[in-house]
Amino acid sequence: MKIGLFFELYLFGHAIQFLDKTFMANLFKELQKKQILYDTFRNDNFSMLFYIYNNIILFLLDEYYLDEAKQLINQLESYFNDRDKDYYHRARIFNLKGLFLYLSGEKEEGLVLIKKANLMAFLTKQNSNFLMNEKNYLSKYLTPQELNFSFDFHSIDDSLFSFSL
Repeated sequence: MKIGLFFELYLFGHAIQFLDKTFMANLFKELQKKQILYDTFRNDNFSMLFYIYNNIILFLLDEYYLDEAKQLINQLESYFNDRDKDYYHRARIFNLKGLFLYLSGEKEEGLVLIKKANLMAFLTKQNSNFLMNEKNYLSKYLTPQELNFSFDFHSIDDSLFSFSL
């Protein structure tokens, strides 16, 4: 049963950008109603739910449905406030909230959160393609100077990476 549900989530998460906004919103509302069922998934499967939230929020931001995006970001923030060891999802929330703030006119605050998200990815040595994809996506919104600020890690001391226990 979990495999079928996971596949449905996977399919929905990848189809979001191709769906009519109203249809996509209705499907997402149905998904939210089933939250108790989906909360029983293991954490790695919850990442699929996060992926769906992420894609829907990005879709809403692309279309400048800022109020709807803010509501979903707040839901994610609220959920992950109690999960203090979940760095990946927190970094993604920084990124989503940063882009929301940027598009809402609070550019400086937004850029700081975007940079924090990128710095977390850099410090945890994420695949370089991950940061390149982030940079390519954000180039739709940020100026070249803002992109440089958001992805400039030259001041990070290499000694941070050479520790031993």
